[in-house]
Amino acid sequence: MATRKIVSPPSNEAAVDSQAPRAPLRSLNLLSKLALAVDGLTLSQLALAVETPKTSVLALLRALLQGGYVQLDGTRYRLGDAAHALATLIASQKRPADIAHLPEIAQPFLHTLAQQSGETVFVSALAPDSLEAIYVARAESAHPIRFMASIGERRPLYSSAGGRTLLAFLPKETQEDYLAQIKPVAFTSRTLTDKRRLRKMLEEIRATGVATTADDTHFGVSAFGMPLRGPDGEVAAALVLAAPSDRVEPQSARLVTLLREHAQAISRALGYIPAG
Repeated sequence: MATRKIVSPPSNEAAVDSQAPRAPLRSLNLLSKLALAVDGLTLSQLALAVETPKTSVLALLRALLQGGYVQLDGTRYRLGDAAHALATLIASQKRPADIAHLPEIAQPFLHTLAQQSGETVFVSALAPDSLEAIYVARAESAHPIRFMASIGERRPLYSSAGGRTLLAFLPKETQEDYLAQIKPVAFTSRTLTDKRRLRKMLEEIRATGVATTADDTHFGVSAFGMPLRGPDGEVAAALVLAAPSDRVEPQSARLVTLLREHAQAISRALGYIPAG
């Protein structure tokens, strides 16, 4: 009796591969639907809109919630800060951002940074007189004990993290004009007022890209500052994270990394393209 050889059907790699992008595409589809819904959408509405079972949509939404791309208000889903930040970056690829809109451009990034770091963050810019730094945008920490300051508040350039960042990246001649005009005041016993040491500190900030303070203006408060660059590569403002010193010190490396990532993202959104 002749035996019949059973041949397995050829593997259809294309068919398998076509399944792989389903989850990312469905996630993008969900974000697209939410972008069109000002008041948000419920799970049932989203499932109907993307023609997908609610259980599958819920699994995707959980991942998007965790990443900050979606937020849940009651029973309605809305776009999260991470989605708005991504939209800003995508838009900046098509047209240069107007530096005058820096606070609005930076805001979604600030909210994401505040959530990830757990601390209060600011954008600090030069005041009109170029003698102080002024807060132009912020996102507050959710901690009951946190650093608090209002938009419009000013800080000395020589003793604040944002101010030191801005001062360090000014032209040398402008730096010297500033140092010649001011008489540094000691706000605490830790305030650096010696101009020779200030000059050395500014050189270090320019080399590392990171400004720090610890009890310089307020006891118990530490802060980090990093430059935000515009389309021409010039420093347009500073990104600042400030918090109680006892909470900052154990996690300073993580906070500096987060600050750097968000400073780079905001700079790209402003139209800055790093060399190389």
